[in-house]
Amino acid sequence: MSERATTEYVYLDVPPVAGMRPCVGLVLAGMVTRAKIGVGGLEEAVDVLESLHSGEETTRYRFTLGDDGVIAEVEDPDAGEPEDTWRTVVELVA
Repeated sequence: MSERATTEYVYLDVPPVAGMRPCVGLVLAGMVTRAKIGVGGLEEAVDVLESLHSGEETTRYRFTLGDDGVIAEVEDPDAGEPEDTWRTVVELVA
């Protein structure tokens, strides 16, 4: 079985409302805590994720716990093939 088939993701859809933008930081902080990794770089990672939040349409994020940390991706619906729509934007490692 491929690694892609066994990976579990947490998805977050953030509506185009400025007040909802901080939700992505809360999810990332929770994932970092669950992964039991340090918080070094967390603030910068949250800033990156928040900067990708669209004020015009829902922004889709997905997170996964890896062996070494947390990976956060953002969906690019214009990317073409479904497997190509996710772009890794943050990787926090232990």
